[in-house]
Amino acid sequence: MHNPTLRTTVAFAALAIATVSRGAMAEEAGIDATGKGITGGALLGGELVMAVEAAVGVQNTWAYVGGGVAGAAVGGVGGYFVEQGSDPQPAYYMLAGGLALLIPTTVAILQATSYKAPDHYLADEPGADTGPEEIPTGPQTPGTEVTVTAPEAKASPKKSTPVASRPYVPTSLVDIHDGAFQVGVPAVQVLPVYSALETKKYGVEPKTELRLPVFHATF
Repeated sequence: MHNPTLRTTVAFAALAIATVSRGAMAEEAGIDATGKGITGGALLGGELVMAVEAAVGVQNTWAYVGGGVAGAAVGGVGGYFVEQGSDPQPAYYMLAGGLALLIPTTVAILQATSYKAPDHYLADEPGADTGPEEIPTGPQTPGTEVTVTAPEAKASPKKSTPVASRPYVPTSLVDIHDGAFQVGVPAVQVLPVYSALETKKYGVEPKTELRLPVFHATF
């Protein structure tokens, strides 16, 4: 992964961790942690598997889908047992970690599955008719005049270099583009519920929301 992408991933992770951590610390004491451990464990399990696949350069979409589902299942089971403890904080931290790693994992997967143009193109082989014509060198009869004319240059046909086009990358879980059905990695966004003006005007508490695109169709 290139340095700019790595810096972007780390920045997203730091921002998401700070946002989710504030939400987790704002939870009142005594609130039941049921569901948070399972959700956080499922997120962490799926993200761990897909992050490893992205690190080794896997480009098959179904490999990410299968690995993510399997990792989420194992992580969800682990999160269930974490919820059974008397302390709800581990479940909160698992959920916060799972939400914080959504964006970095998505960036890593998109970087691994994006189209990469080849470093160089193969040079076109010269045609067989581009070389100079051979001049006959047989024995000459005395008194015979031989006139040698230079061969006419033949223009070789120019071959157009193919232009690499960037493939369409779906940004939702289910995507229909140009009549083709695709399964992609959702472009997760963590956005504020209220703008700065609304927060100041109405005196509401700043909150964040998670947006996860599920279906997208282009006709």
